[in-house]
Amino acid sequence: MRLYVFAIGGTGSRVLKSLLMLCAAGVRPMGEDGRPLEDFEIVPIIIDPHKSNADLKRTERLLSAYGLLRRSLHGEALNAEGFFATKISSLRDVVTNAPSPLDDTFIFNLSAVEHYKFRDFISYNTMNEPNQALTSLLFADYQLENNMAIGFVGSPNIGSVALNEIKDSNEFKAFAGSFAQGDRIFFISSIFGGTGAAGFPILVKNIRQAHNIDAKNRALLQKAPIGGLTVLPYFTLMESSDKEDRRIDNADFVVKTQSALEYYNHTLTGNGASAVNAIFYLGDHGHNAPYDYDPGDKMDQHDPAHLVELVGALAPLRFAAMGERELVDPLTEQPLPTKAFEYGLERDTDEVDFSALGQETRRLIYKPLVKLQMLKRFLVAGLPGMIGQGFTQDTPKIGRELLSSQFYRVLHDQFFEAHKEWLSELARNRRHVTLFNLGEEQLSRLVRNVNTRRGFFGSKTVDHNTFKAAMNKLSRDAGSRYSDKSVEFKLFDLFDRAADKILAERFEDIN
Repeated sequence: MRLYVFAIGGTGSRVLKSLLMLCAAGVRPMGEDGRPLEDFEIVPIIIDPHKSNADLKRTERLLSAYGLLRRSLHGEALNAEGFFATKISSLRDVVTNAPSPLDDTFIFNLSAVEHYKFRDFISYNTMNEPNQALTSLLFADYQLENNMAIGFVGSPNIGSVALNEIKDSNEFKAFAGSFAQGDRIFFISSIFGGTGAAGFPILVKNIRQAHNIDAKNRALLQKAPIGGLTVLPYFTLMESSDKEDRRIDNADFVVKTQSALEYYNHTLTGNGASAVNAIFYLGDHGHNAPYDYDPGDKMDQHDPAHLVELVGALAPLRFAAMGERELVDPLTEQPLPTKAFEYGLERDTDEVDFSALGQETRRLIYKPLVKLQMLKRFLVAGLPGMIGQGFTQDTPKIGRELLSSQFYRVLHDQFFEAHKEWLSELARNRRHVTLFNLGEEQLSRLVRNVNTRRGFFGSKTVDHNTFKAAMNKLSRDAGSRYSDKSVEFKLFDLFDRAADKILAERFEDIN
C-alpha cells in the first residue's frame, strides 16, 4: 500500500516532521492481525507556496536525510524491520510516466501561484467596475495586496481561489496517474489558518471529481480511501509590533474554526457524507506559550514542536492500519460514511511523559522512541571505543572508517541534530513533553520516570557495556544473517535486537 500524505501549510510540515521521527524510530502501522503492515510506503507531498517557511525547510532537509539513511540500511526493499523501516519516497520516485519531468523534491510546485500578488493572480486590474466592486466586498485590501509567496496569511478565502489551480498542475496529474488499487490518501492541515483550511476541501473535491482528470485510473481516485487530520487551534500568537498589522488575529482562530467545521460538515463529513472516509480531530487550548507574530514576511515561521504534532503524526499510521471493511461497503464498493476520531491523554497534565499517553499510544511508540534515543547515545559515546573488539570484528567488519562515512555524517550531523532539536522544543513548550531526561548520559536513567528493574543487589545496570555484551552474543549466533548485508545494517540490526532484549529484561514495563 502506498499512502500519499498531503502535508498542507505550516502545520502540515510540522506534523510531517514528527511522522519522520516516528518512522526513523521504527514505528509502523499495525494491521488487524497485530503485525506491521507489509508492502507499506509513504509518499509525502508538501503543499505550501511559502517556500522560505523555516518549518518547511527543516522538514524538507529531514526528508532528504531520511531517504539517504534508509537506502543505506535497507536499499529499495519495501519490507524492513527496525530503524528507518518504512520506505518514504518522493512523487518522482513512484511515477513512471509523468506528463513532463518532475522536480526531485517532496514539495509541490506552485509556481502558478507563488509569484503573484493575489490581485494580479485574479487579474483585478482588468476587471470591469462592477466586478472590482464585488471582489472588494469579498476580499479586504490587505488580502488583495497579499504576496502569495508567503502563503495565504490566515485567509482561506484567498487559498480557496488560488489552490484550485492545483488540479491542472503536472504534479497533480502525475499523482493521479500513479495511484493504484489498494493505495490510500491522507491530508494533514490546520483548520484555523489559510493554506490548510482551504487546501484540504479543495483537494478532496478535485480527487472525488476525478472524472475531470485525464488519467486512465480516475475511477480508482473517485473511490479512493481518503483520511484527514484536521488540526484545531493549538497555539496563539504574540501581538504584532505593528499595531496596524492585523492580518492574523488570535481572536479569529475560534471563529474560523467554527465556520470551517460547519463547511466541512456540509461538504465532507456530515449527514452520511463519504467524501472523506476517516477524519481525525486534534487540538489543544491554552497549553502553549504564544509564538512570535509572523505572517511569513518577518522571520519565516520557525515554530517549536508541540505535543499536538507528535500525536497528530499517529493519525496517518492509524488510517493506514484501518481494515478495508471499516472504509468501504463490501456490497456496493462505495465509501462508507465518515468515521470521526478524537484523541485524549490518559491524564491531563502540563508535564507529559510516556505514562501520560494512552496505552495504545505507548504500545506503539514507547519502545521504538526509547531505542532511537539509546542508539543516539551509543553511537557517540559507546561505539568508538568498541571498534576492533567483539561484534565489530565479525563479518562484515565495522571499522573506524564508518565514523567518517557519508552515512554517519548525515546521521549524526543532520538527523540526530534535528532529533535533538525536536525533543528540546517539545520539552520547552508550555505543555512540556519530556519523554527523556535530556542531557542524561547514563542509559539507565535516560527515560523519564521509568526505572530499571531491581535485582538481588539493587537496580539492574544498563550501560554501553551492557549493549556490547548483548551485541557480541547476537553477532556470534548470527550465522549467515549478515553475509550479504551492509556494515550499517549489521550495526543497526544488532543494536535494535539487543535493545529489545535489554528493555524487556532490565527496564520496568510501563504498558
